[in-house]
Amino acid sequence: MSPITAKPARLRHATTRMLSTLAAVAIGLTVSLVGGQQAALAATSGCGAVCDGKNPDTYIATVDGKSMRCNYLDNSYTKYTARNVELRYSSFCRTAWARQTDSFGYMSGVVVESFNTNGSLRKRYDNEHWSNLWTPMVNDKGYTARACFYQYDTELDQAEGRRHYLYCTPKF
Repeated sequence: MSPITAKPARLRHATTRMLSTLAAVAIGLTVSLVGGQQAALAATSGCGAVCDGKNPDTYIATVDGKSMRCNYLDNSYTKYTARNVELRYSSFCRTAWARQTDSFGYMSGVVVESFNTNGSLRKRYDNEHWSNLWTPMVNDKGYTARACFYQYDTELDQAEGRRHYLYCTPKF
């Protein structure tokens, strides 16, 4: 074998090996970027509309393969407070709900309202027919929510559903 014919064979082998290495690195980067994007999306996805109307104390959501209650202390917190009401938020579930902190008696309660991006009302839940001090949850991914404390002025108002909102949190 002459040195002239051997050199191109070594170059071909080195070039092939270098191209193989570059291809492997490019595939690895693509996989890690796509995988990272999927993981980031899953981590911020919450449980969505599935959580609308569910009890934050008992509903167990599964997000990114992990399951827990939406009001679990490590992932839920008070976002805003107004007199007699809190807007609670779960970062794991990406949901919000209202929690009553004080009462004026049987003719008072709390409501959580969910708003579309254009400001129109999307969902409203209250704790009136619940035995809890909080409302069902609303999906908060891409929406805003607020919590309000209300009272009925008379039993007739209560029978007819005419609430008087006394205090509301800011929208979040």
